[in-house]
Amino acid sequence: MRLQEDLEIFVRAPIQLVWDTLNDFESWPRWSTYIKEVRKEPTGYRFVARGMPPVDLVWVAQGIKREEPHYLEFASVPGAQHDLNVSGWVRLEETPKGTQVDLHFDGMVDFSSPLLERVADVYATLFGEPHKLLKVTLEEFKREAERKAQLAAA
Repeated sequence: MRLQEDLEIFVRAPIQLVWDTLNDFESWPRWSTYIKEVRKEPTGYRFVARGMPPVDLVWVAQGIKREEPHYLEFASVPGAQHDLNVSGWVRLEETPKGTQVDLHFDGMVDFSSPLLERVADVYATLFGEPHKLLKVTLEEFKREAERKAQLAAA
C-alpha cells in the first residue's frame, strides 16, 4: 500500500515557533490523536502511530536536509526495523500573518507478512485511514503551534 500526500496549512504563529514545534518530535504524542510514541534513537526518531487495529505503524526516520527555519527533508533510516518506509519534506514560509506549511509525504507499507499487507490494503480502501492520519495530525499540529503562539503573546 502506497501513501502519497501533498498537504498545506496556514498557521497563525511565527515561523521559528512553527519550526520548533515541528522539530520537537518527542512532544507529538501529547497533542496528536494518532501518534502514540516518538523516541530518539541513535540514527533518528522512532515513530509509532495508530494504524489499523490491532496493528500500529512504526517507522524510523531521520532528517536528511535541514534549512532552519524553512525546510526539513526526511527519510526512513536504511536498515532500521519498521513497517512504513517514508520520505518527504516540510517547507515553511513566513507571511505577514503567520506561517504557510507545505508537506509532501510518501510512504510505503512494508509489513513482514504478505497477509498483513493485504489486510492493510483492504482496511485502507474501506476506511481511508492512512490519509486521515496525515490530515488530522497536520490539523492538530496547527492547533498546538497556535496554542504556543498565544501563550508566548500573553
